[in-house]
Amino acid sequence: MKTLPSKAKTLVAVAVFAALVVLGRALVNWGHPNDYPKFFAYLAVAVAAARFRVSLPRMTSSMSVNLPFILVALIELSLPQALVITAASTFVQCFWPESKKRNLTQVAFNVSVLVLAAESTWLILHHGFRNLALVIISGTLTILVVNTMPVAAIIAMTEAGKAFRIWTHIIQLTFPYYSLTAGIAGIVKLAAYAVGWQVPLFILPAMILVYRSYAFYFQQVSSAANAPRAMVQAAGV
Repeated sequence: MKTLPSKAKTLVAVAVFAALVVLGRALVNWGHPNDYPKFFAYLAVAVAAARFRVSLPRMTSSMSVNLPFILVALIELSLPQALVITAASTFVQCFWPESKKRNLTQVAFNVSVLVLAAESTWLILHHGFRNLALVIISGTLTILVVNTMPVAAIIAMTEAGKAFRIWTHIIQLTFPYYSLTAGIAGIVKLAAYAVGWQVPLFILPAMILVYRSYAFYFQQVSSAANAPRAMVQAAGV
């Protein structure tokens, strides 16, 4: 945290403090849910999905395929349960792959931002529209905006870029994934009436395929971006 600009330190501190307040309040109001198998199944699937992450091209940011399971948890479970799943899966995402050196400040910021985004999304999901499609769309847009704006701000502060330009770049890269997340959440919600809450367990293989597709696509984008630079270096310029 010593290497961060003062504005970035302030943003990190505010995000972490707010997330701790949100988590603390949720744990105090945990209550006595009687569907622990459902909670632990969602937790296990979200944590497993978090291990599949890809780095966004030309950015110090990444995404993993745990987002659909977080959104479904926000729809299906209580706020305390959904926040625990969000925090745990995001924490695992930050520590994968194991070979990469970790910045604990970055980990705390990433977990905090997604916890705050999850609470905002839960409030929209459960106190907004009654129509299922509108509920899922509004929830997805909420988690998209609340999750990506602080990330864009911190990148702008630490890398001397323009926050809005960085944010629009993140949106362009991730919007298809968020749209897919909304679609998967809708399918899971509808299938749950006929199959039960075990549906997310069967979605994980599909999300792994999505991860493979995104990893291949971003690899091609990075290769295309690096090609002119490699040609210049080969020419000795």
